[in-house]
Amino acid sequence: MTTMTLTPADLGDEQEPTSYDQGRLDGQLAAVDRLTSRRAHARAAMAAPYDQAYADGYLDGFDYQTDINARIRFHRLLGAFHNGPTVSGR
Repeated sequence: MTTMTLTPADLGDEQEPTSYDQGRLDGQLAAVDRLTSRRAHARAAMAAPYDQAYADGYLDGFDYQTDINARIRFHRLLGAFHNGPTVSGR
């Protein structure tokens, strides 16, 4: 039995991630960890004097991932609603 290893294609135009990109990733991870909006904004405010691009990316990533999380929860709720109530014991 063989296994296939997936690797990203080398397109030759790879650029080093900017501080905005790093902030965006950190913001997305914070939203996945369910960090509150108040804390996310406080972290961005603390980072802003040192690196404004990182702070902007952090909030953009946090907002983007929070939106995705809300859409997923909404679709699950709709699925549960359309499937009808479940009866335990059957």
